[in-house]
Parts: sequence; structure tokens; C-alpha cells
Amino acid sequence: MITSMITRCWFPFWPIRPFFGIEAMWGVIAILGVVFTLIMLIDCLKRPVSKFYNPLTKEAEHDKLIWAFAILLSLSFYFVGAIAYYFVIKKAKPENKE
Repeated sequence: MITSMITRCWFPFWPIRPFFGIEAMWGVIAILGVVFTLIMLIDCLKRPVSKFYNPLTKEAEHDKLIWAFAILLSLSFYFVGAIAYYFVIKKAKPENKE
């Protein structure tokens, strides 16, 4: 009878449950992802159009709008657009003007 009254706890120290579980970790990752996406969106909107260089078209006419749309869509798709923007545009090496 006593064993049926004891609840199971997966934490090694039985009476103490951890304050932060795996759910809290995923919540923190989600919040950090949203903050990162918003920072990348602000950077995209503040960056001048001349910094959006497309090697295929040699123009940057609509690239700023396309990147802003991709970053906004990335809020639904695991922040892929914000991560791509970070590596393709923000951390891109500057061109050598020789």
C-alpha cells in the first residue's frame, strides 16, 4: 500500500524536482530564436540596398524585400531564413574593389 502512494520522480534526489525541465529548455531556445530573428529583421531593414549584392543578377533591386519576407517566414520554419541571412548577408566578406 505504501509503494502505491509514492509518486515516481525521475530526478535522482527523490523529494526535489528540478525547477527547469526539458520543456523549459525548449521554451528558452524558442525565445532566443525569436529574438535572433527580430534582430536579423531589424538589420535587414536598416541595411542599405547597395549591401544586398546578388552575384546572379548583379543587382539588388528587390533583394531587401525578399530577405525581409524570408526572415518573417522563418518564424514559422525554425528560424532558417534568419540563419541564412546571418551567414549570407551579415557575415559576407566585403568585395575587393580593385
